[in-house]
Amino acid sequence: MRVCDRYVNKFLVYLLLALSVFWWLPRQVNADESSGQVYEAVILKVVDGDTVNLKEAVLGTTKVRLLSIDTPETNFQGKSQGEIGKAAAAYLQTQLPKGTEVKLRLGKEQKDNYGRLLAYIFKEDTDINKDMLSKGHAVTYFIWPNMMYLEEYQRTMEQAKNAKLGMWSTPGLELPFEFRLRVSNQQPNKYAGDYTTKTYVQPDQYKQVAVEKRVFFFTEEDASAAGYKKAQ
Repeated sequence: MRVCDRYVNKFLVYLLLALSVFWWLPRQVNADESSGQVYEAVILKVVDGDTVNLKEAVLGTTKVRLLSIDTPETNFQGKSQGEIGKAAAAYLQTQLPKGTEVKLRLGKEQKDNYGRLLAYIFKEDTDINKDMLSKGHAVTYFIWPNMMYLEEYQRTMEQAKNAKLGMWSTPGLELPFEFRLRVSNQQPNKYAGDYTTKTYVQPDQYKQVAVEKRVFFFTEEDASAAGYKKAQ
C-alpha cells in the first residue's frame, strides 16, 4: 500500500503542476467571428499610454498595442510629448497594474508592422480603450480594416474633446501621429476618410476631415473596398 501511495502522491503533484501551468497560459474564449477572437491574458507591465506587455505570449507575442486609439508619445526616437504623454501612461498604469487579468479582443488585422497584437482590452466590464478616450488621454485612430466600435469611440472622444479633458486642454495640440511624422521628418501617408459621408481625401489633406469623423486607409484600393469614394 505504501508503494501505491507514493505513486498516487507523485501523480497528484504532477497533476497540480500541470494545472497551475495551464491556468496561467492565455486562453482563447469563444466569440463570434465577426467580433474578433478573444483571449484571456495577464498584464505584465504598461509601456506607455497605448502599449502593454503580457505575462505570457498570445499568438507568439507578449506586446499589445491598444487598437483604434492613439496616445501622446513618451519616447519616440528619443523625444516625448511631455506631460500629456506621462499622464496617459500613468492613468493606464492605474487601470492595468501588473497581474491584472484581462480579455483581449483582437482586430480583423491582428498584428501591426512591429509584430504587436492589435487589441481592445477589457478588464471585467470596462473597455480600457474606450476609457482612455473618455478621460481625454487618447484620440481615436481607426485604420481599415479594424473598424470595430467606430461610432461609439468617435462619440466618446468627441465628448472628451468638447469638455477639454486631458490632452484636449493643451493649446495648439499636436496629435500623436502628427508628432511622429514631424519627429521622423515624414509626410502623411494614409488616405483620410469621413465615415459619415463615406468619402476620402489625399494623405496631405487629412485636416479636411474632422478628427471625430476620421478613419485612415493605407491605399485608395482599401478605401474603395470599404465603400468610400474619392471626395470631389
